[in-house]
Amino acid sequence: MPAGELPSDSLAIVDTSIIYAMGGPSNEKYQAFEEYVTRYNITVRIPGHVAEELGESPDAYHYQRDRLRSAQDAGWLDRAEVDFTDPEVSDTIDRTRERIYSLSADDVTEDEIETTDAVLAGLAYQYATEERGHVAVLVSDTLAEQAIDDVLTAMGVAEEASVIEGRVFLDNLLDTQFN
Repeated sequence: MPAGELPSDSLAIVDTSIIYAMGGPSNEKYQAFEEYVTRYNITVRIPGHVAEELGESPDAYHYQRDRLRSAQDAGWLDRAEVDFTDPEVSDTIDRTRERIYSLSADDVTEDEIETTDAVLAGLAYQYATEERGHVAVLVSDTLAEQAIDDVLTAMGVAEEASVIEGRVFLDNLLDTQFN
């Protein structure tokens, strides 16, 4: 997916795997992403689950916390709070878990499905229905990508939300935008 498919003034919800793929502040993918979101006024959010996976907890590795802190200090990354009191948001999360499970067939048990993937869909629905402009979810898991897209379409927010293969997005930034 070309980098240009993330419109200006949109909101991007980013999964853990994409933050890992960017590397740290000295990595060219990180720098390209930072430049892109800054240039196009894109708001970047991560749910608490992602922050925890990236080491925001006290026992986590310092280099992960430093990566988060650097992005937050630069002003382009912030935590997002999921509104679990909204029944539609909760329904979106539940539907996404179910959809991932149905797509994975015999590969995983329902307990093995990552909560974070479903929460990404819930946040996308939440932001899309709050009329915050275009909302994009950047993931790298093929099943999660398909499930999130299917559920957001079924929930009626496909016009306001998109799901982007985040690693390809990062590679395209390097190949087309900043080289």
